[in-house]
Amino acid sequence: MVSDKSDPRVGLIFQVGVLAIITLIAVHMTLSAYFDHMNREEIRRKVGLPEALMSLRADEKQKLTSGPMPIDQAMATLSTKGRMNASPDIMPSASKDIAPLQGWTKLPGQVPAAMTAPPPAPPIAPVPSASAAPSAAPAGGARPKHP
Repeated sequence: MVSDKSDPRVGLIFQVGVLAIITLIAVHMTLSAYFDHMNREEIRRKVGLPEALMSLRADEKQKLTSGPMPIDQAMATLSTKGRMNASPDIMPSASKDIAPLQGWTKLPGQVPAAMTAPPPAPPIAPVPSASAAPSAAPAGGARPKHP
């Protein structure tokens, strides 16, 4: 059986290892720089230049501070007067949606009747006192029915 009895070539192995490490570092730096460059370009493309954003913000601020009622004055008015004389379209109201109470659509739960009942009617005006003018009694002694 024949075997190689020569010494290993340590210098060549060392040179190949160093060359491989230098090549890997160079490829890593090149790809990282390329990725950073492309990332910056993509962000600039999507977000835009800061000058355009600053001019947009200045234009929005100018629109908010000018006009029939500047935003500062509108906020002060709203904080002092509240929503008096506000449109019914923007007034808060109770939700009539019972879907959250039912739960999952594949396995709906029963909603209690009290939750689906309409809100109670407003209270009836108080009856005038007996010292006021007497009212006419109903014919036949029947009592009036209240709702």
